[in-house]
Amino acid sequence: MTELNIAVRKQEVNKCLLKKRFRSAQSTYNAHAKVQQDMAVRLANLAQAHVPASQKKLLEFGCGTGLLTNEIMKCFEVDTYTYNDLVDDADQSILPLIDAQVQQTRFIAGDVEQIEFPAGQDSIWSGATIQWIDHLGNFFQKLHSALNEGGYLVLSSFGPDNYQEIKCLTGNGITYKTKEQIRELAAPYFELVAFEEWQHNMWFKSPMEVLKHMRYTGVNSVSHCRWSKGQMQAFMADYDQFLQLEGYPLTYHPYLMIFKKK
Repeated sequence: MTELNIAVRKQEVNKCLLKKRFRSAQSTYNAHAKVQQDMAVRLANLAQAHVPASQKKLLEFGCGTGLLTNEIMKCFEVDTYTYNDLVDDADQSILPLIDAQVQQTRFIAGDVEQIEFPAGQDSIWSGATIQWIDHLGNFFQKLHSALNEGGYLVLSSFGPDNYQEIKCLTGNGITYKTKEQIRELAAPYFELVAFEEWQHNMWFKSPMEVLKHMRYTGVNSVSHCRWSKGQMQAFMADYDQFLQLEGYPLTYHPYLMIFKKK
């Protein structure tokens, strides 16, 4: 095991660090989160085949900078839009996207596992958030309680091959659940009505550009690890094993999921 492996393995994900990283990335996120933008577009389009176009009450958690919010507004009519994010000033990005199109808005800041969701939602949405949930089975129960009968849960996330290059080199990373695990945890409360997955490589000129991309999208939230100069040099050298004609890859493994309340 390399020095870098040891340094990263000692660290753990925590919500305070997650909040700090995503707040730091607010100004750079939209310009660099190309895969997440594509996921938002594809999720909203997929939902149009299942979710009624008119939504009296819609809840979005983990709204971030509004990539998914913007796509929802293009595809659905919403009366009351409730939105949440761990970053407590995220509403400044979201309100301009929805204020002119909905009758009522409400922002709830905080950890989605701790806050109380308003009941009576027609649909609940989230883009690339559930991988940060510690107790996903309990969380599905919470979402189930907040939805009306026949309501929809519209989610995107990432699969186990996400950031596989980083995991290979460091021995650590976010633990992404398989589609089977997610479906099993949701099964007591929801029927899965649509699912899509794919893999996409982003290409960079250097390993340093890979790390910058992760920082600009807030995804270096997995640890407090501060690499020494030697550890950084080792990472750069080791990343050369992935070099191809297109450059240095970073693998994304997106999931799109639509559930209906049982």
